[in-house]
Amino acid sequence: MVDALGRNRVVLLLCAAAVTLAVALTVAASKPVGAATDQLPDLGMDKLTSIQIKKCTNTTGDCAYAGQRQLRFDTRVVNIGAGAFEANGSRPDTSTPTLSVTQRIFDDAGAYRDVPTTAEMFYAGDGHTHWHLRDLESYELIRLDNGVKVGTGAKEGFCFWDNYRFGSTADPYYIQCSNNQPDALAVKMGLSRGWGDTYGAGTVDQYIDVTNLTSGHYRLQATADAANWFVESNNTNNLTWVDVQLKAGPNTKASVLRYGPSAQPISG
Repeated sequence: MVDALGRNRVVLLLCAAAVTLAVALTVAASKPVGAATDQLPDLGMDKLTSIQIKKCTNTTGDCAYAGQRQLRFDTRVVNIGAGAFEANGSRPDTSTPTLSVTQRIFDDAGAYRDVPTTAEMFYAGDGHTHWHLRDLESYELIRLDNGVKVGTGAKEGFCFWDNYRFGSTADPYYIQCSNNQPDALAVKMGLSRGWGDTYGAGTVDQYIDVTNLTSGHYRLQATADAANWFVESNNTNNLTWVDVQLKAGPNTKASVLRYGPSAQPISG
């Protein structure tokens, strides 16, 4: 009787072990071998250059009023990540004024996934005839002696594409943002790895109004994706700055004091 019970226990244990092994093998077989890895972008800001003062004598161009003093500068938003930064806008019909935006994230197997965002695209609005992504970059001016923000950039829209090589040896892939297509229902913008997009000091609305500021030391800073709409590999390196000495008055001048950290070109 005892021997029979012992044999039954052994059989039951062996059956349980076999079931456990079968389940483990099934689970293991269901896991992908060499699963693909996202190749995320990494947005950054190149060094700010061409710091200058524009003195408006009338209301031509983007001068808001005669006598306005504008702090103008060159910026370059760059992609130093492992993969491309791509934003795709879409709308159901032309009566919808803005485009909702998804981010396309590529992987190392050649596939991709689309991630919805709360960003938006709009057409023109700053003297250009193409689509823009609203507030992809943001500019601020901060007084250094008290830390008070005293100005923000006038520019709100950005059409980003591969026009500034930032270490890449590959040809540019992304081109300007659906030029002269106000009726477009779908728009693609992007930056390839190791490429950037330049906004020169003379670009419409590329300035901060400093007309009423007093002389002193100020920090001009530029940030990529300050709202954190997009997935990146690193969100801590999106900002760069330059300290300037501002001499106010009729002959307003801006002199560079020092530069903060900025994005560095990729290798290859």
